[in-house]
Amino acid sequence: MDMKLLALTAGEEHAHLLVRISGTLSGFSDTDTAFATYPTLKTLLPAFAEALKKQGVIVLAVDGAKYNAIRTKLCAALSLATVEDRALYERLSENTALPPEEIEQIARVPKNAALFPNSDGLYTGLAVEKGKQTIVFLPLEEESLTHVLKNGLVPYLMRKSVKAESAAPEKHEMPALEVSAAAGEVVRRTVNLLRENNATVAVSSTPSAQIIRSLGANTPDFETFFLFTPHVEDKGDYSMTDYAALLAKSAKELSGATFGACISDVCDAEGGTYVCVTVADDKTAVVRKLYKEDDETENSFLHDAAEELVELIGEKAAGKGMVGIEVADAGNEKSGGGFLSRPAGKVTMSVIALVLAAAVTVGCIFFVRERRAREAQNTTQPPIVTEQPDTTIAPVVTDTVTISEFIYNEMLNGVQETPAETTTANSDGVAIDTTGGSTATGDEIPTEMIVNGRTLDAKEAVARMIEAEMDSTYNTEALKAQTVAIYTYLKYRNTNWKITGVTLADDYSEEVYNAVRAVFGEYLSFNGAPAFTPFFRLSAGRTAACETVFGTSYAYLRAADSISDRTEDGYLTQLIIPADEIRELVEAYDASITLGEETADWLEVTEHDGAVDTGTGYVHTIRVGDREISGREFVDVVMAGKNLPSVCFSVMYQSETNEFLFEVYGIGYGVGMSQRGADRMAATGAEYTEILSRYYSGTQLTV
Repeated sequence: MDMKLLALTAGEEHAHLLVRISGTLSGFSDTDTAFATYPTLKTLLPAFAEALKKQGVIVLAVDGAKYNAIRTKLCAALSLATVEDRALYERLSENTALPPEEIEQIARVPKNAALFPNSDGLYTGLAVEKGKQTIVFLPLEEESLTHVLKNGLVPYLMRKSVKAESAAPEKHEMPALEVSAAAGEVVRRTVNLLRENNATVAVSSTPSAQIIRSLGANTPDFETFFLFTPHVEDKGDYSMTDYAALLAKSAKELSGATFGACISDVCDAEGGTYVCVTVADDKTAVVRKLYKEDDETENSFLHDAAEELVELIGEKAAGKGMVGIEVADAGNEKSGGGFLSRPAGKVTMSVIALVLAAAVTVGCIFFVRERRAREAQNTTQPPIVTEQPDTTIAPVVTDTVTISEFIYNEMLNGVQETPAETTTANSDGVAIDTTGGSTATGDEIPTEMIVNGRTLDAKEAVARMIEAEMDSTYNTEALKAQTVAIYTYLKYRNTNWKITGVTLADDYSEEVYNAVRAVFGEYLSFNGAPAFTPFFRLSAGRTAACETVFGTSYAYLRAADSISDRTEDGYLTQLIIPADEIRELVEAYDASITLGEETADWLEVTEHDGAVDTGTGYVHTIRVGDREISGREFVDVVMAGKNLPSVCFSVMYQSETNEFLFEVYGIGYGVGMSQRGADRMAATGAEYTEILSRYYSGTQLTV
């Protein structure tokens, strides 16, 4: 649309409101949406008359104190026929104490005008069409403007845009960006998911949103399921994370779509340059932060952010659990405030709920990087023609955990299954309660495993274990490395290929099964016996030596660099806990511990491995009051229920709020192979043997 924006206002009192209107209209205008301001009606009229000769849409924003009087004068000057709007009259009568004659005057509006009333009707915006022109009147009044824009003007302009596009001749334009085959596949898959779930998504038209249009330009039905709305919210004092959630929710509300989405503006902060990608539904918004790498161009960075958002939309449409900052609407449903409404919603935003597995940790800020390499899968891989397993499976036992957590539990509590009869000496160090070594059947590769009391094809069982925590989005070489690590562990624990209590996915992909099939039977050995091969989600940029976390030394479980983990999803979590709550946690752990009078001295990390920097690492010991305990004991027992995602953390007392700030790095116990680090290595060309060598240095791959 060709727009001219004029404002009748004196001084800078309404400057922020004009910025809000400009931002709202930027998604509709083909021209600059900056306002020309005039202090009096006399000075404004010449510019208004000139605009009537040229522009298709004229927007008049008027100081609220003069709004109704100026609107009446200009409608008369334009010779617009007016009528009394009965609904507006009744709204004014019920909600204001104005005299009847004044109510009658305000309720007289141009015939056939589109009205945008606020709650009491006093500052009602409107749009009237005169010939081929549209004239819009907006009040510069703080409390009314947002309602007038969101619930009136924007829906009106959206309908007007749709009509204009349907009447215009069809255009055949090339997309602005060259779209890779992988990116095109992401868009196609997301459109299909939206179609299958009868859903649509509205994207807030921030500057980066145009890239999403480019990604979907050649995808059938893209415009049917992806809608684009202007961003009508001003940033105010919101953080960028909060603001991105607000824009996504606003896009949903403006369009009536199933979901709202947003890519924020590019932000520069101490941690680096980033954008927030966001998807919102009625109650929550999931926000992911995506960081720009030092050698990355901004165009490439934003292209990746657009692709990331499209993928996140697909996850939401499919009903998948998503990792990120989850912002919940804590407002009272009856209040009508809705998502992120002020002030209730603003308070909610200061306490962000981070979803990890099935638990909710209050007070976390989750810095997210979801930049998986999206290389095309190898399409030349031969189909499976033999040994196709039976895909049926009995219901698993109730209490199960993923295989990585299962290994952690057995590391601490020992193996519950009966060891095989034939055993050999274990390698350097003892991790679990079994003698380890070769199984009773020697080095024969098993064809079946007993998992949770059910006999399964052995390859199928491992594929289901992998799918439960990695899935087919991981690169093939990373999946192969994971297969070897799981197979090695099962061989190491020496229980005749029987395991109980591990989570199996309901199904598995061909990609995962093919990776398992390619390396099944290969394992890592040390000193002639199967090695102990733990693994976890994400390191702190460097893995931990086994003795740091568990107190047991393994020659091949040393600290290893995994630098790419620092840019991954979940690298940093911040958790704020009041001092009184810390006292309760410590007393519940051991009432005999004395915390002392100085709150700042209650908690102090006394030994760590420096995995992050000289001040922070995987915690070996921490002083709690007058007691020193292991970092693992502190996380698992003292802080039970607080869901600190790893043992790599720092803790600092904040005297001004009487709270403790925990900064936690990585996800998982940090010993062995980082799954995300393995995937990044695979994405850059590393084979599974290189991955295993990185994380289990000194072991030998045995076939």
